[in-house]
Amino acid sequence: MFTDRHVHTPFCLHGSSDALENYVKFAIESGLEGITFTEHAPLPMEDPLPDKDSAMKTEDVEAYLAAVQELALKYQDVIKIDAGFELDYIEGKEPVTIAFLEKYPACIPHSILSVHFVQVNPDEYFCVDLDRDSFTQKGEEIGFETLYTLYEKTVQKALALPYGKLTPKKIGHINLIHKFQKAYTVKDPIDWKKLLDTVKANGYILDYNFAGIDKPDYGKTYPDAEMMAYAKNIGLAYEMGSDAHAAHEVARYFDTALHLEEASYTEEV
Repeated sequence: MFTDRHVHTPFCLHGSSDALENYVKFAIESGLEGITFTEHAPLPMEDPLPDKDSAMKTEDVEAYLAAVQELALKYQDVIKIDAGFELDYIEGKEPVTIAFLEKYPACIPHSILSVHFVQVNPDEYFCVDLDRDSFTQKGEEIGFETLYTLYEKTVQKALALPYGKLTPKKIGHINLIHKFQKAYTVKDPIDWKKLLDTVKANGYILDYNFAGIDKPDYGKTYPDAEMMAYAKNIGLAYEMGSDAHAAHEVARYFDTALHLEEASYTEEV
């Protein structure tokens, strides 16, 4: 099924105010057979960002799910619509997230587990994808290799079934740490092949995420082409996601990706 499985909504505090139905209409116009909304679940801690806009407000969760369900019924004969969450793995906050997942078990199969925050010290969680300046400042402060290593260890913990059977089994934009990589120089200490091996060994799948193509300091998919080639070589399952934060971003670059895959298949044959 040609589906976009990573899509945000007007409930996202750092996204656009496009009506939820506009996302659905754009998905239909793009020829999708399905769309999965994965709004940022409320953080299991106080939001450390200046604008407090990392995730959906707790009081909006029910309204979000109801809105998606309404559209799922309205368009049931046209396109399959599912509701999930993009959950942040926050080290040390597992019990809070487990309690959240217990309330919404039906959403777990449609959800993504992502790492946006690393615990720098007992009192500080740092957001690795906020902006170029904050990332380079933190990298210069503690060392870019240290920051990368913290990210790797956090992803490893996210891949270790931190919520038991309730753990969403899709890992979001696994190399998000690369988002600002053109802004600094570092010898990447992460063993990405080993990390991808862990994804497969632990029964997770990849979020093949196209948002990175539009990031000026990155310009690639998450994972990038080399990582995806390895992932496919080891038989690692993946699902395509635009990570849309506006209606017109739904299914962005999907055609390009499919053409590249078809070309690759033709060459192999």
